[in-house]
Amino acid sequence: MEEEEARKEARETYKKWVLLEKALWRQKSREIWLKEGDRNTRFFHQMANACRRRNQLTRVKVNGRWFTEENEIKEEVSRAFQGLLSDPGGWKPNIDGLIFERLEGLDVEGLEKPFLGEEVFGVLSGFCGEKAPGPKGFPMAF
Repeated sequence: MEEEEARKEARETYKKWVLLEKALWRQKSREIWLKEGDRNTRFFHQMANACRRRNQLTRVKVNGRWFTEENEIKEEVSRAFQGLLSDPGGWKPNIDGLIFERLEGLDVEGLEKPFLGEEVFGVLSGFCGEKAPGPKGFPMAF
């Protein structure tokens, strides 16, 4: 029993140190960006070019054929998605025989009542602040 507790404690300590190390590296990356990021430096240009390269399509392979011209890429991507979205598909599930519980009284009222400010604040506070950007392009922590 003591060995199990010792292992559990060691595992928790390890997790804590991993999180601390992760936070340290995140802070260091932010520090480097604050020092070098906005100035016209080699670091800034490397970061800007890396983002540009990552967000750019230079060629696309469709049905075994490569397309490199911008207008060809646009046409082929558009054609591929039109084909995917216009395909009626095959099998569709049938739910006619299923029985669903009906909502009654307070449950129905709960679905129709307006949101409370505290509820919205609680949900927004629960988001991880440094993950994907929000609607205006900034992360939630901004």
